[in-house]
Amino acid sequence: MTTQKYPSELLERVPAVVFASLVPGEIRILLHPGTGLAQGGAPRDVPSNLVPPKLRAPNTALWAKLDQSMNVLAIWARDE
Repeated sequence: MTTQKYPSELLERVPAVVFASLVPGEIRILLHPGTGLAQGGAPRDVPSNLVPPKLRAPNTALWAKLDQSMNVLAIWARDE
């Protein structure tokens, strides 16, 4: 049985928002806010060095790039 891979083009630009800094050295973001897990999105704790300092405030809109294992590779600002 082969495992289907998630389409890579959908992993290039995933909407996210900053939730909080709960653990030293990490920042919790919510992937796909407004979708799933009671519309809160899917939480991920990422190393703080992936999030530029000016984007670390709660509720900051972001884009995230993920790999096939759903690990966050890069984060940048989302213009709204």
